[in-house]
Amino acid sequence: MKKGSFIKWLVLIVGMGITALQMEGCANIVPPTGGPRDSLPPYLVVAKPKDSSLNIQPKEIVIAFNEYISAESIQENLIFSPSIKTTPLIDARLNMLRIRINDTLEKNTTYSLQFGNAIKDVNEGNIAKGFTYVFSTGKYLDSGTLHGNVHIAETGAIDSNLIVLLHPVGKDSAIYKDKPLYYSKVNGKGQFDFKFLPTRPYSVYVLPNDFNKKYDDSTKLFGFLNTPIAINAKTDSQQLFVFEAYKRVEKKKSNTTANKNVKKVTAGLKYSRSLEGNEQDLLSDLRLSFETPIKLNDSFPILLCDTFNKPLSNYTVSIDTLTKRIVNIHYNWAESTPMHLIVPKNSIQDTNQNVLLKTDTIKMITKSEAAYGNALVRVSGYQSMNHPVLLLILDNKIKYSYPIKQPIIQIKKLPPGEYSLRVLSDNNDNGYWDTGKFGRTQLQPEIVKQLPEVLSLRANWENELNIIINK
Repeated sequence: MKKGSFIKWLVLIVGMGITALQMEGCANIVPPTGGPRDSLPPYLVVAKPKDSSLNIQPKEIVIAFNEYISAESIQENLIFSPSIKTTPLIDARLNMLRIRINDTLEKNTTYSLQFGNAIKDVNEGNIAKGFTYVFSTGKYLDSGTLHGNVHIAETGAIDSNLIVLLHPVGKDSAIYKDKPLYYSKVNGKGQFDFKFLPTRPYSVYVLPNDFNKKYDDSTKLFGFLNTPIAINAKTDSQQLFVFEAYKRVEKKKSNTTANKNVKKVTAGLKYSRSLEGNEQDLLSDLRLSFETPIKLNDSFPILLCDTFNKPLSNYTVSIDTLTKRIVNIHYNWAESTPMHLIVPKNSIQDTNQNVLLKTDTIKMITKSEAAYGNALVRVSGYQSMNHPVLLLILDNKIKYSYPIKQPIIQIKKLPPGEYSLRVLSDNNDNGYWDTGKFGRTQLQPEIVKQLPEVLSLRANWENELNIIINK
């Protein structure tokens, strides 16, 4: 049968099938006006070659569905496994897909075409989730499977923009140089799934789903299994954790020309304070934040004083080493204590030699302990972890951390709020999360788990919470 005749035949057959179903009153296909909503996704009616065909080397695949389909971004969603050099051309019209393959396929190989969530019906938008077409150039379909989960090691969160990649064992440089033979997208639950794999060992990696699909940047999220995995019909589920070996540093725009023309600002330096009104938090440093990098002038020190401007002892003044724009005043604050911070005019300079317009005297008072809440946290399941640390998260940042060394943690003086919880497996017992490494030294990152419980903290209240850390 000629190619054009086959297409016309498919349209005729599928059209007749839908008409017959309508005549039989099948509400799932075309519901009567005012009837129940069609909730069924499109499904395959006929394909040439047939799905799961053996001993074929197709140049064209035609797939017909039971109803008209929409296939937006289908080219971007298609995963052709194992990978071929030239991306197949796909034409979606009415109820059919036409896939044209320009490469020569490998012998005795199982190929799968995974369309993800790209195919849906026109009227209701029901998605044919995970629709897959498979065939083999050999005598059988490969039966190997691999599935599992991926989480971000530092936060325990899920990133659905990641992919899991498989490279043949023996090509250690493949992850740096080659596109993968097989890859699978991570879904919104952090899960991945491979089917129709050859039963042989592969090295397993995780990367962002970008054009390169290579580990060409150490600031990318990346994950790996320490040893290759032997694929079989029922391969054990795998857990992978991704990390950034190095944090990306944003390049600052060059202001060389602008800096040459900048003159001393006569209005003086301006800064903001971390005080809440005039109140200082008992648990954190007092911070003075500037718009430009600064340095301290030791000849004119910043003074923390009582209300008679008598300097106190045992406080420290330092500049944030990362931004060089924040002055930190550290002190063991006592509650409800009025204080003065004296900032001399020449105590701080920026890179253009600008100083304050005048000496500032900041009047403040420390908060009372009644402004804070206390918490009693009972923990179970922590014994299976290495040096577990409870992390309290507010605005997606770690605000407080507490090593878990016994089933009950008593926490004094916490600011009120809704704290989400994580637990860190602090392998080297240094108190914070450490990233992984890949290359000659293979080191997995430390693992952080998200906990479902939330610590709701009220001021001047004894708050209690029970948490369970599952394996």
